[in-house]
Amino acid sequence: MTDSNHPDQVRARELFDRMKLGAYPEQSGDEFDLFNWIAGEVQWPKVWAAEGLDVKTRALCTVSALVATGKPQVHGHIRAALAVGATRQEIADVITHIAFYAGFPSAGNAMRAAKEVFAELD
Repeated sequence: MTDSNHPDQVRARELFDRMKLGAYPEQSGDEFDLFNWIAGEVQWPKVWAAEGLDVKTRALCTVSALVATGKPQVHGHIRAALAVGATRQEIADVITHIAFYAGFPSAGNAMRAAKEVFAELD
């Protein structure tokens, strides 16, 4: 396990907190230790907090992928995208754009999710 003070880990944990996604994934001695290790040691420090794409772009890409696959996590990642600088209009534009590639039913569900998130934040 990487030292939690390692710069990659510090950056990843700060980003995770900024995105308001709950508790950072860590091993707890149960059946899901491998899953949490991958998320906490690879997904966040090596992908989300990596150089290259800015975090807002990564967040919008994630929203797009969740819309396309119809995943319920779209709520949390819409909230997270807003927390890292995406605008409501950008969220709406991503959902509208992906509707033509992933289908209107998935995009319609995401539109409703976005409206719920927006209402929670008002």
